[in-house]
Amino acid sequence: MSKRSKHVWVVNVIEDGSASIEVDGRTVTPIPQWVLPEGVREGDVLAVTHDRREGKSKLVIETDPDAKRKALERSES
Repeated sequence: MSKRSKHVWVVNVIEDGSASIEVDGRTVTPIPQWVLPEGVREGDVLAVTHDRREGKSKLVIETDPDAKRKALERSES
């Protein structure tokens, strides 16, 4: 049986081949930069879908420009 979940990641810092990622607004965790889509920059918001089943785990990580724009608008006001 497959379990699917959706998450929001915010890229805080990228340096020395590692990225500091805020996961669902709760925790910050480091991940290797090579896991991220090409062109991702600090401040980008990522939509992450995780499919998990016996013996397999798959992440789809996509930039979410609309979520980034909304976050910037909220921080400006």
